[in-house]
Amino acid sequence: MACRLLLLVLFAIFVVSTFPPVFYVHGITSCIETERIALLSIKAGINHSNNQSLFSSWNGQDCCKWQGVTCNHESRHVNKLDLRQHPSDPFDPFYHFLQPASKLSSSLTQLHHLRHLDLSMNNFNSSPIPDFIGSLANLEYLNLYDAQFSGIIPHTLGNLSRLRYLNISSPHAHPYLKANDLHWLSGMTSLHHLDLSGVDLSNVHGWLHDINMLPSLLVLKLKRTNPQVGGIHDIALRHHLNLSSLRVLDLYWNYLNITLPQWLFNLTSLVHLNLSECSLYGKLPVTIGNLSSLRVLSLSGNYFDGVMPESLGNLGSLERLDLLGNDFSGSIPESLSNLTNLAYFDLSYNMISGVLPESFGNLTLLQYFSASGGNNLSGKLPETIGNLAHLKFLDLSGNAISGKLPESFGNLSQLQHLSMQSNGINGTLPKGMGNLCKLQILDFTSNFISGGIDDLVDRLSKCSENKNGSDSGSTDGQIRLRLGNNRLNNTVPVSTGQLFKLQELNLSSNSLVGVLTESHFANLVNLAYLDLSYNSLQLNVSENWKPPFSCYTITMCSCRVGPVFPAWIRTQTNLSELCLSNTGLSGTIPAWLWDLKFCYALNLSNNNLEGRLPTSLKNYPVNQVDLSSNRFEGPLPELSTNLIFINLSNNSFSGPIPSYFAVVTYTQVFALSDNHITGSIPSFFCNFTFLKLFDVSNNNMSGELPGCWNSASALEVINLSTNNFTGKIPDGLVSLTNLRSLHLRNNSFSGELPLALRKASKLLILDVGENKLSGSIPTWIGENLSSLMVLRLRSNLFKGIIPEQLSKLSSLQILDLAHNNLSGCIPHSFGDFKAMVVTNHNEWLPLLSILTLGFYSDGLWSAKTDSFPYSEALWISAKGLQMEYSKLLSLVTSIDLSNNKLSCELPDELTKLHGLHFLKLSYNLFNGRIPENIGDMKQLESLDLSENKLFGTIPSSISTLNFLGYLNISHNNLSGKIPSGTQLQSFDPSAYNWNHGLCGPPLQNCANETNPPAANEEEGKGDWTEILWLYIGLAMGFITGFWMIIGTIIIKQTIRIALFRSIDKVYDWIYVKMVLYFQRLKSTFSKGN
Repeated sequence: MACRLLLLVLFAIFVVSTFPPVFYVHGITSCIETERIALLSIKAGINHSNNQSLFSSWNGQDCCKWQGVTCNHESRHVNKLDLRQHPSDPFDPFYHFLQPASKLSSSLTQLHHLRHLDLSMNNFNSSPIPDFIGSLANLEYLNLYDAQFSGIIPHTLGNLSRLRYLNISSPHAHPYLKANDLHWLSGMTSLHHLDLSGVDLSNVHGWLHDINMLPSLLVLKLKRTNPQVGGIHDIALRHHLNLSSLRVLDLYWNYLNITLPQWLFNLTSLVHLNLSECSLYGKLPVTIGNLSSLRVLSLSGNYFDGVMPESLGNLGSLERLDLLGNDFSGSIPESLSNLTNLAYFDLSYNMISGVLPESFGNLTLLQYFSASGGNNLSGKLPETIGNLAHLKFLDLSGNAISGKLPESFGNLSQLQHLSMQSNGINGTLPKGMGNLCKLQILDFTSNFISGGIDDLVDRLSKCSENKNGSDSGSTDGQIRLRLGNNRLNNTVPVSTGQLFKLQELNLSSNSLVGVLTESHFANLVNLAYLDLSYNSLQLNVSENWKPPFSCYTITMCSCRVGPVFPAWIRTQTNLSELCLSNTGLSGTIPAWLWDLKFCYALNLSNNNLEGRLPTSLKNYPVNQVDLSSNRFEGPLPELSTNLIFINLSNNSFSGPIPSYFAVVTYTQVFALSDNHITGSIPSFFCNFTFLKLFDVSNNNMSGELPGCWNSASALEVINLSTNNFTGKIPDGLVSLTNLRSLHLRNNSFSGELPLALRKASKLLILDVGENKLSGSIPTWIGENLSSLMVLRLRSNLFKGIIPEQLSKLSSLQILDLAHNNLSGCIPHSFGDFKAMVVTNHNEWLPLLSILTLGFYSDGLWSAKTDSFPYSEALWISAKGLQMEYSKLLSLVTSIDLSNNKLSCELPDELTKLHGLHFLKLSYNLFNGRIPENIGDMKQLESLDLSENKLFGTIPSSISTLNFLGYLNISHNNLSGKIPSGTQLQSFDPSAYNWNHGLCGPPLQNCANETNPPAANEEEGKGDWTEILWLYIGLAMGFITGFWMIIGTIIIKQTIRIALFRSIDKVYDWIYVKMVLYFQRLKSTFSKGN
């Protein structure tokens, strides 16, 4: 019994000594009590927005069972604490603002055995990282990612000598944490993973040398740290590099502005290298091929130039190659075909040229390829592109790819995104395209594709993915077809209506024909964007049709929709953009249109709509309205205060501009031309700081212009032509720094050109013709307005000489100074107008870049530029007429100095203007001869030198002006024979009248040739030679033809026999006819006797 008792006591002592006294079998508690209390203290300081998800389990005595807490199985000490916050949307940049602030308790130090600590994505309210974290001597894992700590990183972290993982990064662009040095890293000799992304390292000297002291480092991430570049190119690093085991190096988004250091290519263990957005430059070294273990290489957003090295083909393990946004040039290296593991390849926004090589088809695992934007790939796509069976994304937009698409496109069964807009692709779409059932985006906008889309749509409509009921709740598989601005010339297939998941359909600017019925839209329940504009399509649906879709955008410009306003538009309650311009609508606008609460852009221009608009439309949300070229009448309506542009031109609106327009201060375009508007321009327009275009031309407005204009105004185009404005031109109006086009013609402005006009340095067009302006033409026009392309001062009271400084206007294409009192000579420098010297003129860039809002099918509001169809128009006197040029204005070059008092000889320098189309110098006092080299002006279409005092002969070179369609040199003192030439003889004789010495066609022939004997002799020799060669040619032709016929007859027996038989038949026929004729004649005489 004593032995048994002794054994029982010894066993009890063993149990007590082996297990802690606080461990109880029956579950009263199973963790260290002091650590449980510490955890509760930590919990008290942590505030989670989703509190229940983490701390709901933190009750009871067994803390080892609490969520986020892990204990050692034997000692029951807490060794892992995971308090990571899990927001509902981790990509929401504002989720921290919705999260209550937390504070880290110093009780954390009671967890002496802690090895793993994760406090990421909490909100510690910009407090500093506590020093006491450095006392957790056993810590191996520390994650403070996006924990909203700020201040200087404490050096005490260097005490964590066992640390293997350290993440103090932040995703925010603005740094919260800073470091003065990184010496504290030297004690972390076991560190494998270091992430300081988002920490400000701009004050850290020698950061690279400190990191180089970590021999076990495998992962280094320093994104957005702004490190100093000193020491990166240190040669010593090439010989004493301790980072040979490094597998991941990420320096994304740092302004380094250096070339790649050579030691980088000694990191042969690298698997992931991200140097994107680092302002690196220079050529990519051949030694890049040394990094043969690389799987990810990202160099996007830098300034690398030159050709891509062939050594890139050595990176056989590469899975991702991102070279987006550099300056690489040359062709795609053939060696890249060796990258058979490549799944992602981005060459967008470089300067790559050449063709896509046939070997590109070797990249059979490729899933993403983009070479859009800035590149210039050309030629046809290779048939081998069909080998890329895993390809999901292909974007070759904005290149020069030509030819027909390869039929192998039909093999890309996994393709989801195909964008090839703005290329030169022609021919019809491959038939296999309809087999791409996973296709979500097909964009061939702005190519030359012809034929129809029947096969494409028919096959897509039969795909199970596109049928009704196939994952209808998801938007991921919705289809966007963009085929606008091509040469499609067939009908729209009825099967289009079966594309259940069609979200966007853009067939605008083609040559499609036919009638659209309800069947074309039958099952398009997901359609959000519809653009059929600029085709020959006619919509034929019932009056009570209710479309299955609810679109955000409907544009059917220049299609046949009318004459009745379509009632089905009323069902489009989400409509934000509607264009029914030039659709044959007539009658009045239905009242319900103004009840569409989301319609922000409305274009009903170029129809036959009539009547009065509602007095007030201020509650109608439209911010873009174009009702131009209709028959609306009455006063101007009150519109929304959010109006961005308004175009009511070419109607019959009347009355003054109402005062309630004063609150429409965000307007960028205000166009009321060609109406019956009266009154003066209200001064509140001076407050429209966003206004870019102001056009009230061709109205009945009067009075003086307000002088309150602000020089900082955004105004680019002002057109006040053809009104009754009086007074001087205000300084403020013409000194606008953004002004590019100013039209004040056909008013009654007086005084001199304002000196303030010199400030309008961006001015391209200045038209102040048909006014009462006086004084001399300022010399500063040529010195300050250097961008001028049009200068029109016609029909004013200007006097004095033409300043030679005008020739400094190198861009000037149209100069009109006619109908003034100018005197003196044409400056010899007029031959220096560079824009009139060249023979080819590109179309002017749009004068406006007006920002407007448009709704796109991806559900985002986006900015569209150049959406307002404003075009310049100008009256030009040419070919004996006053003509208004608009569409072709940018191609016109003209000089008109007629109806002045200019004298002297015509300068020879004028003939240097090889690109001049119209030259009018009539009704002046010019004397002397017509310049001999006038034939050099090859582009001349109209020449008017009438009503001057020119003498001498007409230069013979004038007969070489093949484009000359109008000529008037009448009422001069010209003499001699009119040069021979098809053009000159075709003109009406009135073009030469009142030149008493002129003769020859089309005038009367010259009676006596007065050519010098030498000239007559040479002319006679020339005529005799021509006649001689004429006779020789006739003789040779006769001989050749004769012997060809005779030779054929001699050689070919069958022809010879047939010929003689024919001759015999003809002879017999003639003989019989003659015999019969004489018999009749003889019989006639016999009867007469």
